[in-house]
Amino acid sequence: MIPSAAGTSPLDCTVLVSTPENVSFDFRIAGPFSRALALFVDIAVIGFCVIVIAFILALLGAAGVGLLLFLMFVAFWGYGGLMEAFWNGQTLGKKAVGIRVVSDTGLAINAGQAMLRNILRSADLFPPFFPGAVAMLFGSRFQRLGDLAAGTMVVLDGQRSSPRPPVADGVTERMRERIPAHFRPDTALIDCLAAYVGRRLDLSAARRLELSQILARHFIRSWSLPPKINTDQLLCAIYEHATMDEEHRSARRDRDLEEDRSDADVVEHPRTLEDAGYESR
Repeated sequence: MIPSAAGTSPLDCTVLVSTPENVSFDFRIAGPFSRALALFVDIAVIGFCVIVIAFILALLGAAGVGLLLFLMFVAFWGYGGLMEAFWNGQTLGKKAVGIRVVSDTGLAINAGQAMLRNILRSADLFPPFFPGAVAMLFGSRFQRLGDLAAGTMVVLDGQRSSPRPPVADGVTERMRERIPAHFRPDTALIDCLAAYVGRRLDLSAARRLELSQILARHFIRSWSLPPKINTDQLLCAIYEHATMDEEHRSARRDRDLEEDRSDADVVEHPRTLEDAGYESR
């Protein structure tokens, strides 16, 4: 979870959420205005349905009144929870406005989360302080009390970006050359390296060194690398090599060959001039 840079983020700020599989998604958080508008639409839908049903049940007399009260109770306490649980985190109001409820881990919410956040709505709207509104104003993701308790957040629908893997920065060309060209790790190793690269900057320097030495021990032995090698950069270089597609790998090989050819030309050029001088004599 990384909020967008200060000074450049709009009111509906952007957060970066990483899944347990170390896949990251960008979400744009829905602001108070869009959420209030969705709530107004839902209240209007419920009110219209209640009025229509009330006219129909009025024909049943006292029994109709009792049934109407029961349906009003179900609509008030169950509408939001049931709709969000079975309609991918949306109610009719949220669908109309273009927002949806997701887990704070970026995954779809379950029925328990949907019911809990809606049951606590009455606490959020308790007058005169309206604690839910206060919590939204002071939180970075506009979460009311129900969202905080259920572990959910409301985001703009369709505003999630494509998955992006963590980036290994600061890898030197000398470190890249230590990786065997034929090295192709399996999926489990790539996932392990991605988990390290994605979280390495959150670790202290000492902890990063300790952890990277443990993870890189096998590669140092297998490739006969110097024991004092920078293991943090080594793991980053291995991850970069493992996730580089064949097109980029081929382009890098061509670039290296071109650089070697240019170096050879620089060395050969003085020899050519020297030979020409001897021939002129």
